[in-house]
Amino acid sequence: MSADLVLQIFARAPKLGRVKTRLGREIGAAAALHWYRILVHRTLITASTVPAQVQVWCPYEDDPFELEQFVDGLGMTFYQQCSGDLGRRMECALQVGLEFGSRVLLIGADCPVWTPAAIAAAGQALSAAPMVLVPAEDGGYVGVGVSGSVPPVFEGVSWSSASVTSQTRRLMEQAGVDWLELPTLWDVDRPGDLDRWLKAEPNLPRPIAG
Repeated sequence: MSADLVLQIFARAPKLGRVKTRLGREIGAAAALHWYRILVHRTLITASTVPAQVQVWCPYEDDPFELEQFVDGLGMTFYQQCSGDLGRRMECALQVGLEFGSRVLLIGADCPVWTPAAIAAAGQALSAAPMVLVPAEDGGYVGVGVSGSVPPVFEGVSWSSASVTSQTRRLMEQAGVDWLELPTLWDVDRPGDLDRWLKAEPNLPRPIAG
């Protein structure tokens, strides 16, 4: 895979009560923040091993200072997302990414099973199709990629619902977009996801009780 791939990571500044809120309602905001920090750090380290231009995108309303500390030294560039819903923010980021490379892959920071090989495969798939989708088990998706241009498939989606991927497929069909769908992955949004992660990786550092 050549370095004309732009790899974008959407991540929130790791602030108490502002990240992994669904998880935090069940396990507490401090514990949710602990696990989010690990997820972000892992995603950034994984991304740093991929031959790509890596961009980290933070919501415009977040104080980016702490997230910038994560990025510092990893050779990544830092951006703030535009305003609007998730679809609008992804569309804007992908359009910017295409100014830097012919293929752009956007992933979230809360999928612990992304590997360098899986990211590279998604990037390579963009050499064969104008759009790539990496579904999540909960009905959303953990990765979306475009090459050449950004198709009109991000407006009118019920974000954070179990029908995100199915709605996106329908929009791609309506727009006449050819796409490749890669193997389904999973992210950490709820206690069951966290339990699954800890079962797979029992040596992860636990939060300090207090």
